Amino acid sequence: MLQSLAGSSCVRLVERHRSAWCFGFLVLGYLLYLVFGAVVFSSVELPYEDLLRQELRKLKRRFLEEHECLSEQQLEQFLGRVLEASNYGVSVLSNASGNWNWDFTSALFFASTVLSTT
Repeated sequence: MLQSLAGSSCVRLVERHRSAWCFGFLVLGYLLYLVFGAVVFSSVELPYEDLLRQELRKLKRRFLEEHECLSEQQLEQFLGRVLEASNYGVSVLSNASGNWNWDFTSALFFASTVLSTT
């Protein structure tokens, strides 16, 4: 019985392309790991993100009700600009530290990191 299995073309095909099969299983395992990780992170982070969005909508609505002289469009433009500046590390808050993000030392560190990584 074992000789008939060992002589079959399927077994010979697997034995001949063993490294390809191992690579395929490795890729499949990696993809399953990625999908599982995405499911875990999504299930952990999504409820908090939804709650935060609801809270911000309520806060914005309350702010606009208290400050009737400000239109929603003006507030959206201001917040858009503040968020754009925040992406560059510039804060609009008065209690934020006065550290510059792109002083010479920081720029030198960034350039060396890019060069050494590349």
